[in-house]
Order: sequence, then structure tokens, then C-alpha cells
Amino acid sequence: MRRTEQAPATRPAGWLASLLLFGIPALTFAVLFHWVGPNLLRHGSSWWRIFHVLLILPLALLLIASLAGAAIDVRSTSWRALAQRLRLSVPNATAWIWAAALSGFMYGGNWQDALAVAASWLALWRENHRKVWLFAAMLLATILKRSAGALRPALQTIAFFDASGFYHEFFGRFGPRDFMGIPLHGAWWILFYYAFVILVFNIGGEELWWRGYVLPRQELAFGRATWVLHGILWSIFHLFMQPSLWDTVRMAITGMALAFVAQRTKNTWPGIVGHSFGNLAFFLSLVNGVVSP
Repeated sequence: MRRTEQAPATRPAGWLASLLLFGIPALTFAVLFHWVGPNLLRHGSSWWRIFHVLLILPLALLLIASLAGAAIDVRSTSWRALAQRLRLSVPNATAWIWAAALSGFMYGGNWQDALAVAASWLALWRENHRKVWLFAAMLLATILKRSAGALRPALQTIAFFDASGFYHEFFGRFGPRDFMGIPLHGAWWILFYYAFVILVFNIGGEELWWRGYVLPRQELAFGRATWVLHGILWSIFHLFMQPSLWDTVRMAITGMALAFVAQRTKNTWPGIVGHSFGNLAFFLSLVNGVVSP
């Protein structure tokens, strides 16, 4: 299969660079959630302001960092050069099929998981891969993801830190009746605003930084196994916001799936699409809050 053309990253990201590229954002979120957020609340800040300081601002910085890092690598600020470095060229047909597989895998559910397996098999067939073990691996990955849910009660009892009252209250402000202190019923503007900031800063910022900028640099250092390491480090990055071992395992599965498809297709768009479907269930819950009486 002819892969999408991709400009190589100029500097490999070995162990030290990878720890810094993941560790600095992780520590930033740790400070925000465990110190800045509670202090803002004590000083009377609204939940709406806290939401932007704790989530939107650092994610916007990730987006800016990905563009700046790409510009340094390619020594250019032209969009064409940046898009090539960040693997944002137009995906080919096989990459779109991988995007469909990833979307089903991340959204979850019986039919969605069936789509994930069928689409991944179709993508492998189009790539002229005829090794049975690789097709079996796609099925096994989906089964393992579904089976991991059975371990959730036990894994949730293993906590890496005690979630504070602030932590529970912050994540409790995402519906179903209000969003960050603003009543949801009839507030259509919240849906449009939330969709914009999440698509641009959350999904855009994370995918361009992790899969667009960091992953290609790691590939130069770790080769074929990069997606495994990348997924594990991505789950550890979320550890500062999600305290239990279950959260770490769940994010590792998600992170490895995102990295596997991004590394295989040499394209960031499948991850953007898959990540969007992974967040779709929560967005639909907000829609329900807006339309419900």
C-alpha cells in the first residue's frame, strides 16, 4: 500500500525527550486540578471560569505547542509545511477505513465493536496483508477492550490519589441539568460553544500534539513498538486527572488504539475522527439536557 507522504521529524524523541513531552503537560494539569482550581473556587471564581482555566487554556497551549514544534522542525510557518509535518494531508481511502474502525472501537457497543473489527479487516485486506495473526489481533484487541470492563469494580478500588471534593464537584458540573453552573435546558448556545472548544482545543490540541507532533518523533527512536509506549505514556498523562487504576487501564487501551492507527496510516485525521466519536456519548448527554423539560 502506498502510504501518505510524510515529512520526517527532525529530532528523535527517545526516553528522556518522551518523558518531558508527556511529563510537562501532565504536571501542568496536576497543578491546575490540585492547586489552581481549588484556590480559584475558594476565592469565588465561577465554575465557567474554572472550566476554561483548567481545561481549555492548557489544551489551547498544547495546540499552540504542536504548531510551534512543527514550525521549528520544518523551519517554516507555511500551512502546507506544517500540515505535512503534523500529518494532516488528505487521507487515502484505506486511512478513512481505519478511521471508521477506530471510531467504532472508541465509541463502544455491540454494533460499534463489530464495525471496528470489520473495518480493520477491510483496511488490512486493502493493504494486502494476508497474515492471519494480524486479522486475529484486531479481533482480540476488541475482545480485550470489552472484557476489561469486567475488571472495573476491582480496578476502581485501587486509587493513586484521593479525589478531593473539588475534583468530584468539578466533574459533576458536566450535566445533566447544568453545565458549569449554567442551566442546560434550552441553552442551545452551550452545545455549539462546547462542540467548538472541544473539537478545536481538546481533540485538535491533543491529536495534533500527541499523534501529530510527538508520535512521529518517537517513531524515529522506538520504531514499530512506538504505539505501545505512546499509549502507555498517554494513559499516565491522564493519571493526574483520573485517579484509579481502572482509568489508567482504560486510557491505555484508548491511547494504544489511537497511536496504532496514527502510526499505521502516517496520518493524524483518523485519530481526530476516532477521538471525536470517543467523546460523542458525553456530547449527546448534553444534548439531552438541553432538550429535556
